[in-house]
Amino acid sequence: MPGSDLPRSRLSLPQLLPDLAVFVLLVASIVLLWRRNELLLGVLLAQAVAVLYLWHDERQLALFFVIAVLGSLAELVFVRFGVWRYSNPTLLGVPVWFPVSFGIAGVTGCRLADTLAGFLVQENCSPHDRRG
Repeated sequence: MPGSDLPRSRLSLPQLLPDLAVFVLLVASIVLLWRRNELLLGVLLAQAVAVLYLWHDERQLALFFVIAVLGSLAELVFVRFGVWRYSNPTLLGVPVWFPVSFGIAGVTGCRLADTLAGFLVQENCSPHDRRG
């Protein structure tokens, strides 16, 4: 196989760990605190500040706000039309902490996708494997 003597890059846990840790913290916070909307909002705001402090380029900031707004708007529509409902709503049928959780999830998901895509491009598109 051409190029098989070249070292292959491997996706390592340290590359994914910061993003996975943020995701696990987000999920754990919601699972543990969903009954206490104001406390959960405060915890998620602190997480959002930390995430945006660490990863604060224009793309991450825009992504946070776009996903926070669009995700929340979609939830408002779904609840309004009876698609589902929440057991502890605070504002128009949804929990007040939703926009922050959507923003954190959007930034974290994008970072994970970028990491995985970078790995796949390195694995599948080395200069020795290109044709043409």
